[in-house]
Amino acid sequence: MDMDEAIMGALYLGVDVGTSSVKLTCIDESGKVVATASEAYECSEPHPGWREIEPGIWWDAVCSACVLLGEKVDLSLIKGVGATGQMHTTVLVDAAGVPTCPAIMWNDQRTIDTVFDEKQWALAVGLPQVASFLSTGVPAMNLAWMAKNNPAALSKSEVFLSVSDWIALKFGGHPGMDYCGASTTGLFDNKKQTWIDEVCEHFGVPESLLPVVEPSDKVIGVVSERASAETGIPADASIVRGTGDNPAAAICTGCLLEGIPTISLGTSGVLMYSAERVELPDVGKPVLFKWGNTLKTQVQLSIRSCGGAKEWWYGQILDNESYDLEDKAVEDPFYDMRDLMFYPHLSGEKVLHGCPSVRGAFLGLDLDTTRSELERALMEGTAYALRELKESVNHSQEWFGIRLVGGGAKNDFWAQTLSNVLGIDLVRMESSGAGQGAALLALSASCGQDLTDVAAGVCKRLDSVEKSDKVHEIYNVRFDRYMRIFKALENIYELKSA
Repeated sequence: MDMDEAIMGALYLGVDVGTSSVKLTCIDESGKVVATASEAYECSEPHPGWREIEPGIWWDAVCSACVLLGEKVDLSLIKGVGATGQMHTTVLVDAAGVPTCPAIMWNDQRTIDTVFDEKQWALAVGLPQVASFLSTGVPAMNLAWMAKNNPAALSKSEVFLSVSDWIALKFGGHPGMDYCGASTTGLFDNKKQTWIDEVCEHFGVPESLLPVVEPSDKVIGVVSERASAETGIPADASIVRGTGDNPAAAICTGCLLEGIPTISLGTSGVLMYSAERVELPDVGKPVLFKWGNTLKTQVQLSIRSCGGAKEWWYGQILDNESYDLEDKAVEDPFYDMRDLMFYPHLSGEKVLHGCPSVRGAFLGLDLDTTRSELERALMEGTAYALRELKESVNHSQEWFGIRLVGGGAKNDFWAQTLSNVLGIDLVRMESSGAGQGAALLALSASCGQDLTDVAAGVCKRLDSVEKSDKVHEIYNVRFDRYMRIFKALENIYELKSA
């Protein structure tokens, strides 16, 4: 959109801080996306398995992306800002809001050797829900590591925040955390909606570090003069608390507000459904989401390596920017893959096996295996992992359709493969994802409208992906084989799972 295509009326900004880039999404008063901009960055890996980043890199990227956005829309029309981003990543700041150390990322593996013991502790003291949340990269584990290995930084810190909270703070809001962020820390009682003193004490998290917990649509301030000067966003624009990327994306698909199950094919692969109450499922992560006086639970089941596996394949192995299969014949659903399979858990599995040390694997390689076959196996492997998650949900038999979002959803072959593996028709949604959801939070809060009403007009279907019963039968046989892979790897590597 050119600047001379004048946009009249108020605009609202969603800031989505992802694992490898920030994306800005600007919407108008109807919720329609009018412009986007993005800026990439890289996290650091100072030791094998460690993943961290200086939070200032995020803010620099936000400022750079705002310059790009300003070439498409008049930033002075922005009346509200909402932030979202990667969940679990842990940010520690001092009284001035300045980070006291690098943020530990959600996919960090430095606590891999302590997860099993901490899970066992939580089970022993009668806290199974806490045990279910504990995995590498979650705030409880990250903060426990800080207490033991970097107590100086911890002692200088005033509060710990999520990524979206820190971005809201940088814009000028007051420090705090939404119910999504709190409920996924491993330190929070979802039913009572309070921090658990016993757990915080066990992990070395002082009470003074615990943030106030607020609804995602709560207005927490206005853009400061300093942030306005750095971003070009007006100083009187309101700031809402914001939320994690998965709930924000689910606002736009009908999953969170209407209860329709959704799969997101992003860096990680996430299967989501929602409940009208506080739900503590046997399988999956219960994520609280509150707007106004309404509280819901979004249950998330995820595989850590989904789009991330594709990025690994193209970046580390092929060193190629093209995401197209070299050999189009391999896209034939009846193509003979022989015995080739891919196990997608490149950075551990934390939902069904609770095994952060398991790794990915190609199986059935032979001298005729091609790059295109390996890539198809990779996409099939992620689909098998998502099917395994779906079949772990008690009421999954009630799902006659699932909505599909995320960057991977744009790949026709991947979407069709997922539909055939699941044996369910999928509906691809026309959604700009988490950034649009964050902008909708800003719109609803600024206008005093309920989020459900504001989001109703943006849940738009792009197209349908219909399953093939014949191909599903083929995948049923291969899925049975896939289900035996973890046990084989467990025996080979003597893996610990909880």
